[in-house]
This record gives sequence, C-alpha cells and structure tokens, in this order.
Amino acid sequence: MKDLLLECLSIKNSKMLKTKFIIFKSEKAQNPFAPEWEYIITEQTVNKINYKDLSKFLLKLEKELIKKIKPSNDGYTGLGNKSITSRYKYFNLLNFKNKELTKLKKYIIEAHNNLLNNYKIPLPKNLWIQCWFNVLRKGEKINPHIHGTSPDSYLGGHLMVQCQETKTVYINPQNQINEPIVYNSNNEEGKLTLFQTCIPHYTDEQVNKKERISIAFDLSLKQNNNNFIKL
Repeated sequence: MKDLLLECLSIKNSKMLKTKFIIFKSEKAQNPFAPEWEYIITEQTVNKINYKDLSKFLLKLEKELIKKIKPSNDGYTGLGNKSITSRYKYFNLLNFKNKELTKLKKYIIEAHNNLLNNYKIPLPKNLWIQCWFNVLRKGEKINPHIHGTSPDSYLGGHLMVQCQETKTVYINPQNQINEPIVYNSNNEEGKLTLFQTCIPHYTDEQVNKKERISIAFDLSLKQNNNNFIKL
C-alpha cells in the first residue's frame, strides 16, 4: 500500500472548526484510454456534542434494537448477524429522540454545504439521510466495503463517538489492487467525515476493551426507501 500524497486545504467556517479536504487526484490523462479521476473526502471536528452521554445512549439502544430487529446483512463489513450493523436497513438513528442527535443533524448539513460551496455546486432543494451506528468490540474490525456505486449515489459519512487508537482507511477507487493508494485517518472523538459513497474503506482491528462507537450515514438527493428522512 502507498499512503496518499495529500492534496489538502483547509477553509474557515464561522460555525464549525476548519474543514480539511483530502483528495485522490490523478494527473491529466494523456490519451483517450488513460484514467483520470478526482475523489473527495472532508474532515471536521465537532466539539459541541456530549459524546459521553451519546455513547451511553447508543450502547443501550444497541441492546434494544438487536432484541427487536432480526438481522439482514451487515453491509459487507464482516461484523456478522450479532452486530447492530446487520440491522442498519431497518431503522434510522435520527428518528430517535436525543438532544445530541438533534445537534448532529445541524453539523451534517453544515459539512455537506461546506463541501458543495467549496466546489461551487448549487445546494440541492432536498437532502435525505439514512443513519445507523456501529459498535466494535475487542478483536473486531470493519472489512473493506463500499456504500454505493449507482448512478444516483451521492455522499456517505461517519461521526466518531468513542474510540481509542484506531483508524479508518480510505482506498483510491481507481487503484485498489496493485499497490493501492490509501488515506489513513486516525479516529478521534468528534471527527465528522464526508466521502463519496464509491470510495472503499475499512477499519483496523479494535484492540481495546472500550467499545469503538461510530455513527454512519448515507446522504441522497431522493428518498430511496422509507428509512431515509429529509434533513
């Protein structure tokens, strides 16, 4: 693997901390058959959420939903049927009443709008979200997977709620096999990440007893199913 030679920039935002742009970008193609690409990841740190309270809420909710909802698939993460991730299709985390989740909605919208404004892309009239969460315990990891590659795929994201010495690795979609180019992102409490859903990603193994908790979501310009809610 080769670490991404980062083309990074930061912009100031009056409501949030700086936004970091991480870009997988090719050189200009020199003939009609050569590949040319640009893939975008953004990172921001959200401090104004009580992550201790949110962690307690999610661990309690995890037990309730695992009892209530039968597993379907774990989204190719490798976490299996015992995980809350294997129920992700059948609930939307943002439908639950919790003041920290209410704050999160605002920050997701701001992160989304920052990204589009930076690239001078008009903001959409409607924005929909499907949201779930992942809990990793000692010995567990998330395998390489992709959120979406359909013609209408859009943006995915993560918020790190609780973690210790872990990382998420993002893979350049155009170079996944021979010496893949990757971006290693150190997991930090409060890190809010947006990425194109076609970017493969995975985590390293959870080696601590304390759970690694993350909130994950997909954004869409249309309501793909009943679990997508409007932001």
